[in-house]
Amino acid sequence: MYHTRQTDSRPFSFLSSTSATSIFALGITLVGFLVRAWPLTFQSLWRDEMDVLRFATQPLPELLQGLTLAEHNGPLYYILMHGWLHLAGTSEFALRFVALASGVLALPLTWRIASPLIGWRAALLATLLTAFSPYLVWYAQDAKMYATFLTLTLLAVWCLGRAIQSERAIWWGAFVIVASLSLYFHLLALLMIPLYALIPLAWRRTRGHKWDWLIALGMLTLPYLPLAVWQLPLLIYPHPTGHAFVPLPEMLALLLALHTRGVAIVGNWLISAAFLFAVLLGIFAPHVPTTRQIAEMPYHSKDISNWRQHLFLALWTFMPVVLLFGVTLRLPLFQPRYLIFTLPPFLMLTARGILGLARLARPMGFALLAAVIAPGVLGIWLQSTQPLKSDFRAAAAFVAQHYQSGEPIMFQVPYVRYVFDYYFPHVHPALDGPWTNDGKSAETVAQLLSETVRGNATIWLVVSESWLWDERDLMRAWFREHAEPLAAGTFTRVEVYHYRLNEGFPK
Repeated sequence: MYHTRQTDSRPFSFLSSTSATSIFALGITLVGFLVRAWPLTFQSLWRDEMDVLRFATQPLPELLQGLTLAEHNGPLYYILMHGWLHLAGTSEFALRFVALASGVLALPLTWRIASPLIGWRAALLATLLTAFSPYLVWYAQDAKMYATFLTLTLLAVWCLGRAIQSERAIWWGAFVIVASLSLYFHLLALLMIPLYALIPLAWRRTRGHKWDWLIALGMLTLPYLPLAVWQLPLLIYPHPTGHAFVPLPEMLALLLALHTRGVAIVGNWLISAAFLFAVLLGIFAPHVPTTRQIAEMPYHSKDISNWRQHLFLALWTFMPVVLLFGVTLRLPLFQPRYLIFTLPPFLMLTARGILGLARLARPMGFALLAAVIAPGVLGIWLQSTQPLKSDFRAAAAFVAQHYQSGEPIMFQVPYVRYVFDYYFPHVHPALDGPWTNDGKSAETVAQLLSETVRGNATIWLVVSESWLWDERDLMRAWFREHAEPLAAGTFTRVEVYHYRLNEGFPK
């Protein structure tokens, strides 16, 4: 399993692979960079990404106040982006570049973490699966903090593994710093702390590190104390979060679909079933090395077949989901992207399962590999060639072609005006569509709209994800009754309408 030139196969060691396998890992990383970089600006920005621009361009004192605001998730990311955008500007490329860099850095980290856990061959395959994961590519091309959050999690795991093996305080300190920073990049980094506690149990060499390990875990509580002061009252006194409650089976099913088929949901359940089969093989199939491999194995590489390491990867994959479900029983806040850090161990187990099957029957192993790689490649192609995000870029261009100076533009939901205005070249009066999901009657909505548009002969309406604001579609029903359509355009998740108000309507 290991080449005879290996000098140190301890987990997380810089010398845990030959130069040849390191070159392969570097090659995969470069391919992963190209896959993520060339279509970086193909998708239009959407409203969540506009949060980055709006928050990161605030004055620094206001950003620092975000460190003390309850529910202000990822404050350190916006501080990071504040400095970056000051240097690089606010283009689409600049907004997404930090996520791109983070997504690429996740590839060598996956290689370094996986090598001691599942062996270098499976680690190379896991890195390849990570490079061609459409879900990970998607968030490496999204301006929000999720790719950076993932990379910080991987870096914390790697630093902790280095600390366990190297007996050097610098790595314990690096682990504490990185894990602490991740808490301020995304609150749900808290779900990794139980996994950090279990990492030393995945290796036999834990003697002499017990107190270092406990001290490091204890030190993680110190940076969390400010978050606890601001966030724990939210659990004690639940409040509306904007998220619906999702039962655990549905959470698992949705994560499986997205992690295996990407946001475009390529293919059908058979693809997810192939991944799940490989993962189960990766967890439960024993590794049976050949006689030559046993002879070539350095002493410490025997840990590679340790079942505790596979169990740790399984816990890393599934435990955070269960823990988050426990939180949602009191405070619903599930979004699949919040658990993006569970995908790398899932892919590591997938890789081990594929190689395990290939050892038994090579054609079946190759067939399983094709079944998991091909949909990923197709998913990445679709993400790079088909608009999937709300296409405000095209919508703004359409309105700009027909726009007359001074015409008001109404937005439903109101928040989307920020991303529309990012692309729209003209200054314009802006009107907010009414909130109707609180049970307002059609008559009340009609009165509000009449007051809002009074004094205008024509008006533009931009609609995106209107069910969040106007589930009964009362606003557009009012326009159909009181206005004449002049133009309309339909784009991905965005619709635009140009109306002339009826002559009988008060101006």
